[in-house]
Amino acid sequence: MRNWNVDLTSCGEFLDILRKVPTGYTLKCGLKLNHLLFMDDLKIYGKNEREINGLVSTVEIFSNNIGMEFGAKKCGTLILKRGKVVKTDGLELPSGNKIKEVEDEVYKYLGITEFDKIKDSEVRESFRKEYLRRAKAIMKSRLHGRNKIMAMNTWAVSLMRYGAGIIKWNVAELDEMDRKTRKIMTMNKEFHPKSDVDRLYVTRSKGGRGLIGCKSCVVTEENSLGWYVRNHDEPLLVAVKGSNTIPLCQESMKPNEFKKLKQEERINTWKDKAMHGQYLREMEGKDKVNTWRWLQKSDLKGCTEALICNAQEQALRTNYTKFKIDKTIDSPFCRMCGNKNETVTHIISECSMLAQREYKRRHDNVAKYVHWRLCEKYELDKANKWYDRKPDGVIENTNYKILWDVMIQCDREIEARRPDIVVVDKQKREVKIIDIAIPGDVRVCEKEIEKIDKYKPLKDEIARLWQLQKVTVIPVVVGALGAITNRLGKFMQEIGIEICIEHVQKTALLGTARVLRLVLGS
Repeated sequence: MRNWNVDLTSCGEFLDILRKVPTGYTLKCGLKLNHLLFMDDLKIYGKNEREINGLVSTVEIFSNNIGMEFGAKKCGTLILKRGKVVKTDGLELPSGNKIKEVEDEVYKYLGITEFDKIKDSEVRESFRKEYLRRAKAIMKSRLHGRNKIMAMNTWAVSLMRYGAGIIKWNVAELDEMDRKTRKIMTMNKEFHPKSDVDRLYVTRSKGGRGLIGCKSCVVTEENSLGWYVRNHDEPLLVAVKGSNTIPLCQESMKPNEFKKLKQEERINTWKDKAMHGQYLREMEGKDKVNTWRWLQKSDLKGCTEALICNAQEQALRTNYTKFKIDKTIDSPFCRMCGNKNETVTHIISECSMLAQREYKRRHDNVAKYVHWRLCEKYELDKANKWYDRKPDGVIENTNYKILWDVMIQCDREIEARRPDIVVVDKQKREVKIIDIAIPGDVRVCEKEIEKIDKYKPLKDEIARLWQLQKVTVIPVVVGALGAITNRLGKFMQEIGIEICIEHVQKTALLGTARVLRLVLGS
């Protein structure tokens, strides 16, 4: 055995050289790997039987050379003349194995049904049925809302991505599939029929639900494929470019830029809507990144997530909406208190009939979580889970003392002297006054300032009476629908504990969802 060394730069050169290897020689070649592609599934085209035989022989020699088995049993041949099938006995390989003729009128190559050309209508129908089957299975599962959307994107929508740019979809078909997706979600309480469609397809980091639509997926992939073919000069891609097999739009953008543009269009459309975009417009002055943390990490159930999003979009059928828009009732006033118009904001944060029970329950749950984390930090007695029991009024050890909802005794009359939590550092002689609030989302900035001003007299009195070096008022304010300010992170640092903002938001949102279901029965 002798060695025959060659340097190759393309797959075409490799096949040409392979035919010329003398008997008894071992081929050693230096390859640029970006020019050579090894595949399990290979399709060979030839103008006539002689050309096909030559190509098959080359493939078999190549397979043997690299130690790959040539699976003749999985192969098939198809001979077409002027669009009609010519019956043959198959094709015999140099090794003696025989490749049978394709028996059916169609065959599948890489999951795509083909014959003399791709059977677009049949492929589209099979993809459509399989997509809807997967969508129904996902929505009936017990996954959390965020995980269901992730499963849709990775398991169902991936079908559409696979054939995009090759299978010819029309806009009406893709729109219909998106409508059926939303219908399936609505039937499983994952999407409200009055909720905003554009928001459903916005990423979660921007306040959306993060679903990838069938139409959006196909259009994005077609743009990416067109941009890739148009901007590469490899011989095979140049041939594809010249054949017009793939539509090449001169406006094709880089994939990342195209996705960003489409996202911005969705967000702007959502924001411009009078009712659906009101919450997004009111986000000015809020923390636009952390406000959406609950969508990204809190793992609410799909029905609860859909309910909160629907409340943010003002799409719930409150009495005020029924009176002003639907024209179906005679009074817009709240069904609980009867004093003010029944809007979403009124129900979740302003109704006097809900204040002493439901609002207090929501407020106390958030406060209990903060108290539990403080006990954990200072190694004080606490429950295994923060929601297991109500905190004791006073908990202390040698170095720290924590007061829960305790009236502070003062020498003079002070109106606000019962904060939610008071932390006393005995060694440093410092006190932290922590007060929790869950107002309407529009008022979170105002509420923080209000809390600081409200407890300023108590702060000064404690410093004087207890002779302390430092007393700090720390408001923890989260909107009833999850909004937070840019200062909440700084306040958390002052408390001195690591609190997951999304956990605080989740606790508040679960309380809000309870209120909405109690009042509206949704």
